Amino acid sequence: MEKFLIKGPTPKGVMGSINCSGAKNAALPLMAASILFEGTVVLKNLPLVNDVNTMIVLLEALGSKIELFKKKRVIKITNIKKHKLIVPYRLISTMRSGVLLMGSLLGKYNKCSSAMSGGCSLGVRAINFHIDGFKKLNCQYSLNKGYINLEAKNGLTGNRYKFPIVTVTGTSNLIMASVLAKGVTVLSNVSIEPEVIDLIKFLKTGGAKISFIGKRVIKINGVKKLNGCNHKIIGDRIEAFSYLCAGAITRGKIKVNKVNPKYLNTELKILKKIGCKLKIKKSSILLNAKSKLKPTKIKTGVWPSFATDNMPMLLAVLTKIKGKSEITETIFSNRFMASPELERMGASINLKNNKAKILGTEKLIGAECIASDLRTTFSLILGAMAAEKESYIARVFHGKRGYSNLVKNLKSIGVNIKSIS
Repeated sequence: MEKFLIKGPTPKGVMGSINCSGAKNAALPLMAASILFEGTVVLKNLPLVNDVNTMIVLLEALGSKIELFKKKRVIKITNIKKHKLIVPYRLISTMRSGVLLMGSLLGKYNKCSSAMSGGCSLGVRAINFHIDGFKKLNCQYSLNKGYINLEAKNGLTGNRYKFPIVTVTGTSNLIMASVLAKGVTVLSNVSIEPEVIDLIKFLKTGGAKISFIGKRVIKINGVKKLNGCNHKIIGDRIEAFSYLCAGAITRGKIKVNKVNPKYLNTELKILKKIGCKLKIKKSSILLNAKSKLKPTKIKTGVWPSFATDNMPMLLAVLTKIKGKSEITETIFSNRFMASPELERMGASINLKNNKAKILGTEKLIGAECIASDLRTTFSLILGAMAAEKESYIARVFHGKRGYSNLVKNLKSIGVNIKSIS
């Protein structure tokens, strides 16, 4: 099994620039939504990561025709026949976003069966809110042998539904299920993450009638069909923040390109607060962390709050800032999976319930670590590049689910890293 060998510390800090990929968390819902369209959908700025590859296999298995142009980072998805309506376990078990196929298949065909999806081990990520929303649209539900069975025998019908909590995939699923439904659907307490807004923009380009009638309230007038269209995927804000943290933890200087800084407003304020100097332009961010950095307190939350996906990277940075820092996690129960591995490097992290108290140290020592999920992988890479001596990180396939050209990009900014078996 592949491992990363990283020799630290990175001398003089990381230096250079990174061109961010298209956002994985935007690409996957867009690809799932392609099922709703007639003809061909063209998605540009596609991230070449393993989760996207898995979604390609899923779509092909269901009946979509796929043309992938890797050099141009473009994918063409054509619907020329009726899709299969069963999403098999063997394909969905490794990726949480496979659950989004329920919304698109149900929206297009009023029926589907899907195995429960997999992905990162971040604790309970219940889909009961998705199911409750589908029921409101005149859909019947049953669970049999690990498969969720959904059917609207008389067709989906618009209705009102308020999410008990804000959910990104839940919002995306209900939007997809509603765009071709009869009548009007009003969804309240929806997610307004940039990736959800990108999905709405994509659907509207194809002819969907979606409008905000409140800050977290969406009105959807059902249409008869969506027409094929072209769409450019937004830049990956999580990837951008990950590399900015590489600059912060090594006291380096790094620039990330092809990302909208507005999607990282809260995170950039935190980086400034701890002492990083930033130069922000329309689609790039330059970070200089040569000054002394200060500890801080943060709390994760739904956008525009600090993103839970970005928390593990900041956790690593704070272990190297002298003083007491504190992180409160409000989204996922197991988001602190990086903590025990960072402690193997000498970090001081006290966990209690959903809160981490970090006593920063000037010195980390390389160690053997195991990555348990996508963002933990990058968190451990950050710790290793700032630590003295060698670190070995196992189960790095998690990282390749969401970071394109990971080793190549890290080498380009001065990290001593290589992939070993």
